[in-house]
Amino acid sequence: MKQSRPPLVRMQYIDQQLRENRYPNCTRVARYFEVSTKSIQRDIEYMRDQLHAPIAYKKDEKGYYYEHPGWSFLPSTMLARNEADALMATKKVLAQYQGSPYYEEVSRALDKVRQYLPESSAADEFLKIYSFEQSSHQAVDPRTFALIEDALRNKLKITLTYRASWNQEVTERTLHPYIFHYSKIRDTWYLIGHCELRNDVRTFALNRIRTISITSQHFAIPESFSIENYLDKSFDQIHDNRVYDVAIRFNPYQAQWVREHRWHPTQEIEENMDGSLTLKLKVGALEAVKRWVMRYGSEAEALEPLELRVMIKQELLMAEQLYEDVRAVKVESLSLF
Repeated sequence: MKQSRPPLVRMQYIDQQLRENRYPNCTRVARYFEVSTKSIQRDIEYMRDQLHAPIAYKKDEKGYYYEHPGWSFLPSTMLARNEADALMATKKVLAQYQGSPYYEEVSRALDKVRQYLPESSAADEFLKIYSFEQSSHQAVDPRTFALIEDALRNKLKITLTYRASWNQEVTERTLHPYIFHYSKIRDTWYLIGHCELRNDVRTFALNRIRTISITSQHFAIPESFSIENYLDKSFDQIHDNRVYDVAIRFNPYQAQWVREHRWHPTQEIEENMDGSLTLKLKVGALEAVKRWVMRYGSEAEALEPLELRVMIKQELLMAEQLYEDVRAVKVESLSLF
């Protein structure tokens, strides 16, 4: 029904009539939309007073017209041309995240806005100078996300079966869901909450949840819980209540990349005279720190704490045993460029 259309649609119609010099008036437009003439009068006053549309009334034609040709409704008054292009381009950018939470809702919202943008917008041309890497995240089951969100809002416990990443073991758990957390580095959604099985606050990757259901049992988030404090004690999504003073030295080559990133909220960087740097963190989860440091091989050295140095050395000794059969082999230097 026409009367169900929002004011924005009516104003777009009035704008079209004005640009085509049809001299619309409140009575004819109200009859078309099956609304009161007062509603149309308010629409015209809004366009003239708030959007600064050059609308004037012509007695001879018994209708309105644009005093200054060239003015158009939404695009030129509410959005600059580059803003309209960028908004239309957002739909293509958003496609990289299909399957992530709220993708469908945001996509539909953009489609509703785009219908009011000019068809001549050069969004495709605008995007030719950009390239977007395909997201590597695993899609989250929309039903899983919706159930957890419902439990979060209503403070209800959930039961789930979860596959651990480190040993692939599937366990059943009862969880008090506290908060959603998105990791940009991991490109993954997580759920943080109190796990009754471990009697501790834990982090769960949504894409590793196998089954989930909401219970009728309510819970309360402890006043002592702080997401900021929790993340400060975590590293690479692994949490530990104990906090360590960690220091890692990166050689000059790796230092140029390391200093460009924010690895942890507590990090401090000390520049060394030889171009290397020392990265200092206050974190828990030394096991996660160990795995991260070892990615850099001989170009990174864990300086503190002693426990971390011991863990890395033990890991290297075990790795060395895997290659005991390898004797001295001359490796020709390879040019990478």
